[in-house]
Amino acid sequence: MECCELLSPQEARLQEEMLGQGLKYEKGRERVFRIMKGFQMQRPKIDVERARYFTESMMQTEGQHLTLRWAKALKHIAENITVYIDDHQLVVGRSGKQGRYGIVYPELDGDFLDLAMEQLSQRVQSPFDITPEDAQVVIKEIAPYWKGKTFHESLAAALPEETLRYTYDPENVLISRFIVNETASFRSSIQWVHDYEKVLKKGFRGIRRDANERLEALDPFSPVDNVEKRPFLEAIVTVCDAIVLWAKRH
Repeated sequence: MECCELLSPQEARLQEEMLGQGLKYEKGRERVFRIMKGFQMQRPKIDVERARYFTESMMQTEGQHLTLRWAKALKHIAENITVYIDDHQLVVGRSGKQGRYGIVYPELDGDFLDLAMEQLSQRVQSPFDITPEDAQVVIKEIAPYWKGKTFHESLAAALPEETLRYTYDPENVLISRFIVNETASFRSSIQWVHDYEKVLKKGFRGIRRDANERLEALDPFSPVDNVEKRPFLEAIVTVCDAIVLWAKRH
């Protein structure tokens, strides 16, 4: 009795391409396929530019409210990061180099970045390349600053003991147990749901105006208004400015 092979649409397309029968998929999608073929089968590379500018800003804002510091770091990135525009793009904007790339987020898990940089190119699963120069930037400049300051470390410290022992090795929180798998510190977990409707309806000018109006309405004698609300609203204004600047640079 012969066994049947059931392929997903993606697997079927790939199989047909390998057999030289894939041209039918390109009809009407030539531009998209040109983009895809530009990086298909490339080994991804680590881009440390975002991490470098984020860390640079955080070093300059020590002692300020954390929410405001993150906003200023994002603006520093928008001001300085390299702008790439591909020949075939209709919508532009990216946070890394052209082709296949991986982004470093030291604020999430920078406490073990130096170890990761040494292992990336040797990994069997999902290996990445990184230039020796960029690896040294991570190991000598970025990773040392984030030791003891990352979201990953703060999360581990906040977990109840009975949860921690199922999530990480209590003796070394760099080691995951994978019994209870937290994804809050994973860059790829898509934990953030953006309010696109608000942005499309109001625009960043409108969001910025609302934040400024709320800033003007704060009570100058209220500790809550000045310690909690003001930094948050100022961060909104800063991020709106950063996004507009980022768009104008393109």
